[in-house]
Amino acid sequence: MQFLTIYIAEAHARDQWPVGRTISCVDQPTTIEQRIAHAQQCKNDLKFEMPMLVDNMDNTFHLTYGSWPFRFYVIYDSKLALKAEPDKETFSYHIDELNQWIENYFQIRNPVA
Repeated sequence: MQFLTIYIAEAHARDQWPVGRTISCVDQPTTIEQRIAHAQQCKNDLKFEMPMLVDNMDNTFHLTYGSWPFRFYVIYDSKLALKAEPDKETFSYHIDELNQWIENYFQIRNPVA
């Protein structure tokens, strides 16, 4: 099992939809090199250890999976097996849904006798 993060377009870029200096600290990149630099800066600033991929400038991942503002996905056997989405009223995630999928995954592969 591998966990990845996909860095997508800036949700609150300083030059597009700013919401304050703390959140809107970079402009929307216009080249893949800029997006990669932003992703690397994010990874370094947050001391993020999980592998991070970067969406292309056509936003293929984002447009395919609807990943804004953020989502949790399970892709299994090259198919989308789970797309966790925020609660429609609280906009928060119930990470238990993802945890349950992972537990079931391992129980199927390693049944307790």
